[in-house]
Amino acid sequence: MNALRHLALCGLLLLSAIARAGEIDLPADVRADARILRGERDGYWEKRLVVRFPEARRTLSTSDGLLDAHAALNHAGHPLLWHKLGIEFMGLDGRGGKAYGEYIHAGTARDLQLAKSAVAHMATAADMDNLAVVTKRHGPLTVTVLATAGAKSNAIRTGVDAGTYIEGNEPAGTINILVLTNIRLTDAALARSLITVTEGKTAALQDLQVASTYTPTVQATGTGTDSIIVVSGTEGPQASYTGGHSRIGELIGKASHEAVIAALGKQNGLFLPGSQRFTATTEAPPKAPESLRLALLHLDAVPGDIAGNRARIEAGIGEAIARGADWIVTPELAETGYNFAKRIGTDWIAPYPDAWMSKLAAIARDNRVALFIGFAERDAKSGKLHNSVAVIDRDGALRGTYRKQRPIGSVESWSTAGSGGAPFVIDGIPVGVLICADTYRPEPAARLRAQGAAILLAPSAWPPVDGMGPGDAWERRSAETGLPLVVNNRTGREPELDFSTGESVVASGGERRFAFTAEQTRLFYVDWDRRQGFRQVTP
Repeated sequence: MNALRHLALCGLLLLSAIARAGEIDLPADVRADARILRGERDGYWEKRLVVRFPEARRTLSTSDGLLDAHAALNHAGHPLLWHKLGIEFMGLDGRGGKAYGEYIHAGTARDLQLAKSAVAHMATAADMDNLAVVTKRHGPLTVTVLATAGAKSNAIRTGVDAGTYIEGNEPAGTINILVLTNIRLTDAALARSLITVTEGKTAALQDLQVASTYTPTVQATGTGTDSIIVVSGTEGPQASYTGGHSRIGELIGKASHEAVIAALGKQNGLFLPGSQRFTATTEAPPKAPESLRLALLHLDAVPGDIAGNRARIEAGIGEAIARGADWIVTPELAETGYNFAKRIGTDWIAPYPDAWMSKLAAIARDNRVALFIGFAERDAKSGKLHNSVAVIDRDGALRGTYRKQRPIGSVESWSTAGSGGAPFVIDGIPVGVLICADTYRPEPAARLRAQGAAILLAPSAWPPVDGMGPGDAWERRSAETGLPLVVNNRTGREPELDFSTGESVVASGGERRFAFTAEQTRLFYVDWDRRQGFRQVTP
């Protein structure tokens, strides 16, 4: 790389378009100001957690060693930004992403009008919006831990997994922990705190049952790129030891453990067993021992409101669990709404499973329910997008996805047609999944029947518009296959389509047994006995 190109690239990287700053509340006695600076570079997000101190603090950083720091930095870049700039920087000195991180380090110090040596730093590809902040106190002692964590792509077990380079790559699944104290720590106490923090982190990974990415049969102890910064306070008493038998060590260990668990929940959807259990506040209607209760979430999904739709789905799941549901089905594209692409685009769609799907898996596990969730999926290998249904069993196992075979018109032009798939075995029952218009022709249902399906579930977004069906398609599919077909439609209105009188239907033997409709979000329940058929349940 020539000098001109070098300077141009450096200039590009050190410019940071700060969109907004978010302040973080810290205890007054740790005497620090923390904020997240959010920006964008080359079309990808870039965020920096900057913690400033009113005076120099004795600090130990796994990236910088011992220093007298006036600030600490945790730099987060979008994973694709790390990849892109890591490749561009590889020509500088062969260190790729690490060099990019060092330029951000230098640029941040310059923004703060500090020497680079006065800013402790670390870097990550985890989203800074998933930062966890935990404070622990005892008497005159205060410890605050700020952690970001990702452990799905780079978890390792030290002592088992191999290292592959000396200097090099960009962060890829990193646990970064910043520890602030109010009391003075000696250099020895700072050094010992690294052990205590690491023990707390490793205990969190063990409690979450995170396996090594490289040796999945063993428990992970960390990721290959973890970093720690420990900052001494300025008040007495002074501590010279921070091991687990000391009170300050106890606080450091507990805060690190709790913060890593919270950060992995936000970033990766990893939760402690039992932590996602819903508490029933009402008694569920009685159910025959041989019956399965199907809950149909007739959802008013708002197009483009991903966070809101996720919250509505989780609330519906909680209500269905309280009513004794065994299987819970959402409509087609419940997470996104139907006409979402024109509003928020598709770049945000993540490969399956993302953190939210992992959270749903924890909910399924802790509440012993199976979930069928309509969402937009990106194929991890090809990058192609699909209108999909995720299937999660009662153990919280992500059983895979079914991809819609018949995307409809321009509104689903973002979606690539799926090629069908085999039934999913849930509770020992082969379940065939179709999506909306896949039921319009007989072949998809017939293929599932030929593969042994015992029931067909069809999450849908099918408004009752003349000429758009469904007519008697659902009844005919049940007659042709001899299988019950349960269609879970949606409700509500989008500016382009009115779903408010759409029907959710149970069809068997060529007849419509039940039909449900509501102008607002509502759950409908049917109990299914393979020998006795269906019975409507009044919650």
